[in-house]
Amino acid sequence: MTASFTGFDPADLAFLSGLAVHNDRDWFAANRAVYDVRLKPALGALIADASTACARRGLPLGGDPAKSQFRIHRDVRFSKNKQPYKTHLSAVLTRDGLKMSPGMAYIHIEPEGGSRVTADTFDYDSIDPLDPSTHPAARLAAPEPEAPAAAIPDIEHAHGRGAYVSAGFFLYDRKNSDKVRRAIAADPEDWLAVEAHLAARGLRLAPGMAVKRMPKGFDDHAGTALEPSLKRLQWYARRPLTGAEVSSPQLPEVLAGFVDDMKPLLEFGWKALYGG
Repeated sequence: MTASFTGFDPADLAFLSGLAVHNDRDWFAANRAVYDVRLKPALGALIADASTACARRGLPLGGDPAKSQFRIHRDVRFSKNKQPYKTHLSAVLTRDGLKMSPGMAYIHIEPEGGSRVTADTFDYDSIDPLDPSTHPAARLAAPEPEAPAAAIPDIEHAHGRGAYVSAGFFLYDRKNSDKVRRAIAADPEDWLAVEAHLAARGLRLAPGMAVKRMPKGFDDHAGTALEPSLKRLQWYARRPLTGAEVSSPQLPEVLAGFVDDMKPLLEFGWKALYGG
């Protein structure tokens, strides 16, 4: 039975800082007891308690304490960077328990200033939704090669910036992205209401792998309020987590509160992709 989450001990998180400096198998083997005995169980407890907190709010996101964690080992088979380990903890909450299910909350626990991975990989168990360097697209052709990434400014980097939680749709194929785009174009008032809801809570959409030119079939919306959203390939927002929050037993409620704030976006995306 999973124990209740009591907060991440800063002394345990120092393991991740050490791993960022000594990213090799010998150091990991000598210090891995902290990871195995302290950090992994704490992350599992966080997943369980955050799932319960979401359920209490009527939010359909949850996870398995073990299966919803991303492993710390990196897949280096196809990478020039042979560092064997990530320097953060991560997990997801989804509707169906699958790690890459569209419409999720992503939890990222990393000491401030921790180094981010730079490898590409095909190992889906090692993919982090908000770390583009771990996505298959890092090795494959760009999702929309005819439309290079646009310079839509973001207030924060999507990874490698300490602890945070994010939620939304981290889509990597044109078919699903176009479903969301069509939903935005079909009901602009509903979509703009989603954006207004996020803004009222101090949240904003990340660039979302945006493209420079208007996607094919959406040219009529160029120059309108919908243009930035229609150029995105992903729709999500993120919230930094403070050190006090990460070490607090109340972190599951913080995560559930953020998911609650993101509910209109999640519901909009689910309706676009699945009809409800």
